[in-house]
Amino acid sequence: MSDISFAELGLDPAVLEAVTEVGYEKPSPIQAQAIPALLAGNHLLGVAQTGTGKTAAFALPLLSRIDASSREPQLLVLAPTRELAIQVAEAFTTYASKFRHFHVLPIYGGQDFQPQIRGLKRGAQVIVGTPGRMLDHLRKGTLKLNNLKALVLDEADEMLRMGFIDDVEAILAKTPDDCQRALFSATMPPQIKKVAQTYLQNATEVKIESATRTVERIAQFVLPVYAERKLDALTRILEIEPFDASIIFVRTKAETTLLAEKLSARGHAVAPLNGDLNQRQREQTVEDLKRGKKDIIIATDVAARGLDVPRITHVINYDVPYDTEAYIHRVGRTGRAGRTGKAILLVTPRERSWLRTLERATNSPMQGYELPSPKELLEMREQQFETQLLAFSDDKKLAKAIALLDDIAERNDMDMAMVAGALACWMEAAQPGSLPLEQPEALPVVSNKPPRRDSKGGRPGGDRRKGGFKKGGPKGQGRDGGRGKSVGKGGKPAGKRPPRKA
Repeated sequence: MSDISFAELGLDPAVLEAVTEVGYEKPSPIQAQAIPALLAGNHLLGVAQTGTGKTAAFALPLLSRIDASSREPQLLVLAPTRELAIQVAEAFTTYASKFRHFHVLPIYGGQDFQPQIRGLKRGAQVIVGTPGRMLDHLRKGTLKLNNLKALVLDEADEMLRMGFIDDVEAILAKTPDDCQRALFSATMPPQIKKVAQTYLQNATEVKIESATRTVERIAQFVLPVYAERKLDALTRILEIEPFDASIIFVRTKAETTLLAEKLSARGHAVAPLNGDLNQRQREQTVEDLKRGKKDIIIATDVAARGLDVPRITHVINYDVPYDTEAYIHRVGRTGRAGRTGKAILLVTPRERSWLRTLERATNSPMQGYELPSPKELLEMREQQFETQLLAFSDDKKLAKAIALLDDIAERNDMDMAMVAGALACWMEAAQPGSLPLEQPEALPVVSNKPPRRDSKGGRPGGDRRKGGFKKGGPKGQGRDGGRGKSVGKGGKPAGKRPPRKA
């Protein structure tokens, strides 16, 4: 990580406030080098792998130079796939959350033109999309780049591999001469070099070596789960895993408190750990974890940096991290001092494509995590209840308790089985769920396979050019019901994955 902070980079105060709220503290190497260059208005040529923090490297400085009062497109981002376009659009929405009247519009192939045209007419400062659909709008005249301030090519080598390079060059040719340009690519094949030489003259070059890292002694698992069922999945993981202490990572400070409250209500000894706590509170929380007063900590990446508690046996990534460095840092909180550890990642269907990047970063494939079936879970709960019950069979107060219950049974003409049943129902009423009386609900099953490349080398969600979907393919549908609306403050674009090709 860089030795400087985001506050020292000269970002717009509104952007800096949003970054601080997200929990970012220090920029990654590519961010530390790219942000000053882009803030200065220079062209940028960045060579870096996915997962090094590229999106923030271009989004933060370019947002700092945007005119939020104007609704005309000022920043254009080209991405090779629908999934990446959505991801980048969400990141822009997060980083611009403190701007008023800010809109980002994702546009991509496989979605009806009319909703996108309406979104463009309403206005959006940032347009993020795939090359083919972007070029279609330029040809139709529905997208105008007269006042474009900056253009970003994200994963340029991937666009080349998928056959979009001609579309990319056609779009670049339509940008104003004074438009700032940034190109990011993991590799630099000849055709990408040619594009850079033509459209990014005198560009600042930033090259980040992303060394593959191995996370030793840590068993890594992934559990695909729908976003609305993450809490249910987490609750079951904590029920079945024999952990000593666990740290659960979330993205925001607010989520640490909210999740801690929910788990506390379920009977767990849990505490939040975030940047809003003062130093003394942080130290006390960590001390409570070390001494066994707390068994679970809900933390953000920044708050947990440097955390070293030997009794942490499990790391649970409740939210997928923003980059690979954050993931490596997270799972490294367990398996300390030669011990083994276990890391479990909860991933929603739309985040599955990120798995390959994380596996490359750790040089270790993730195993699929399987929750027990409702029947197995009920049997397990019954066994646990029996074990807990038998633990009191030699309690010093047992004889007095039996005598008391005998008296109650005799006075009320009850046998001991009825007394025991009534006592159990009393326990259940006092603490619902303490008795295994009902079979638990089955959680919806989500495939743990990441999106496949099709036979032409394209990926689901690609544009309707070579290697992607053809014209007339499945329509995408966002969180707005597939209407392609621009996303305002606090909104997040989303999209369902199209069917896989055979």
